[in-house]
Amino acid sequence: WGGWWFWDPVENASLMPWLMGTALLHSALVLEKRGALISWTILLAIMTFSLSMIGTFLVRSGVLTSVHAFAVDPERGAYILVFILIATGSALGLYAWRAPAMRTGAMFSPLSREAGITLNNLFLLAATATVFLGTFYPVFIDVLSGDKISVGPPYYNLTFVPLFIPLLVLVAFGPMLNWKRDTARAVLMRLRWPIGVSVVAAAAGVAVFGIADVGAALGIALGVWLIVAAFMLLARRWGIGRKGAETGRLIRTTPLAFWAVAVAHAGLGVTTIGVTAITAWTDSEVVTMNPGQTIEFAGRQITLDALGPGRGPNYQADQARFRVEGRGQPFLMVSEKRFYPSSQTQTTEAGIRGEAMGNLYISVGESATPGAATVRLWWHPLVGWIWGGTMIMAFGGVLSLSDRRTRLAMPARKAAPVKATEAAT
Repeated sequence: WGGWWFWDPVENASLMPWLMGTALLHSALVLEKRGALISWTILLAIMTFSLSMIGTFLVRSGVLTSVHAFAVDPERGAYILVFILIATGSALGLYAWRAPAMRTGAMFSPLSREAGITLNNLFLLAATATVFLGTFYPVFIDVLSGDKISVGPPYYNLTFVPLFIPLLVLVAFGPMLNWKRDTARAVLMRLRWPIGVSVVAAAAGVAVFGIADVGAALGIALGVWLIVAAFMLLARRWGIGRKGAETGRLIRTTPLAFWAVAVAHAGLGVTTIGVTAITAWTDSEVVTMNPGQTIEFAGRQITLDALGPGRGPNYQADQARFRVEGRGQPFLMVSEKRFYPSSQTQTTEAGIRGEAMGNLYISVGESATPGAATVRLWWHPLVGWIWGGTMIMAFGGVLSLSDRRTRLAMPARKAAPVKATEAAT
């Protein structure tokens, strides 16, 4: 309970088009503003759509074993694979045919917003390739040698994470760069506040958490870097700190698409903090408890109040009630092992307590000691921040789509014509 990513093949099937689609959106921005990266944008569009279809193939064909797969039907998988080959092959063929005739587009210097987005895209492409290799490597080995292997989190921790950390650093630089050309001194001056606040956050994290958790402190500082840089993007737009800036008018005239950039990047920072916290400070414990027994866990006192039978509309249950004290007002949690007679199946329903600073999970199982229960406890700090950050990013997307300039067939309203009699008066 409370996990957020396990590098399951089907999870990866959804991550790959998300990464490639993110690169596509940023590349399309360059195409809109500067008319550059034309060929690159088209290629990213083809690859994003192809990866989406590959996800369908993974969950429907049974080529990979996953708890999230919907069906195991090799015949259906063959049809999907043929469709992928036709769609992707024809698209790449058309691209190769027309690519030499495409104009190059506007030129830009190595230090510019166009260059920053291009570097961003390269990191996203490398991260996608890493996930693709880890997902399909077991299939390649099975086809070539017949051996069954699995690729798990250690591979992704060694390959994906080192690519994504510098990408997150670059996310704050891109919007602060000027189009066409810029200077390093000017960019650093615009980012002086995010840099200063992030350094202070990292130092405070090391002081509070200790040298052993320096990686976690840097991860929190990275999230702070993204959030502060997003606010500085708005501050720069509004002219805060500049003499004579009409801040009120600039705030009112800020396009929704510009708000979307700041909101989405801030959401990414919130998610980064949540990912760092749950990775560094997750706590779990398995104990055997008797009714009335109290244990210490994650700074709380957890007491097993009662064990007994329970009943629902279509199930029978062995129910455990817990009283949790410490860190605020005490509260009750209930965990059950349910049995459904109609289907002859058994499930475990964990007690879940969601809070701003983390989630507490309690699960009860069988015990060899009569009258006792095996209790599994998890504390996942800031796990809600992961989902909160993703919702903030999604809200940024809604803001962008709500911008009048991005909606087709929605021209600006024209002023009503003035009648001749009204004009004469």
